[in-house]
Amino acid sequence: MKPGVPTIKPRGMSLVEILVSISIMAILTMVAIPTYMAYFSSSKDALASNLLETLNSGVHRFNEGNYELNVTPGTDSSAAVELSILRTLQYRNPLHPKVGSPYVHARWNPVASSNTADHRFKWKGTLFVLLPPGTAGTGLKVDFNSGDMGTPYSHPVDFTMAGS
Repeated sequence: MKPGVPTIKPRGMSLVEILVSISIMAILTMVAIPTYMAYFSSSKDALASNLLETLNSGVHRFNEGNYELNVTPGTDSSAAVELSILRTLQYRNPLHPKVGSPYVHARWNPVASSNTADHRFKWKGTLFVLLPPGTAGTGLKVDFNSGDMGTPYSHPVDFTMAGS
């Protein structure tokens, strides 16, 4: 080493320093993921509740413009009553259209589900209720990926509205 010449230290990280850094990131990730998943789960609950309000708002608007939808809840596993009420809310009579109809978007085509891992809408006689995951029962499945939005439902010519 010559006097007056600065020494250059090697730059970079040693293997031990890299392993410690990776371990710290892994620990932080393990702490953060459950918190993130809790937020994600609560956002699904909030979205399902919002969709329920929209659906029940359609029921209220239908009741004001037509007649009281008082339909006995179904007990089958096909959610036929729920689907019949939904199709009623989506119907607009071409010969005598009612103001405000259809009350629910015609592109919404949910499927029936009895899977306790799903959020579902169940008809309870005058309104829909939300069946959260972990609750038994059959209802219209809430699809958070918009897979239930598609081609508008086409009502048959001889369509009979629910409860009429």
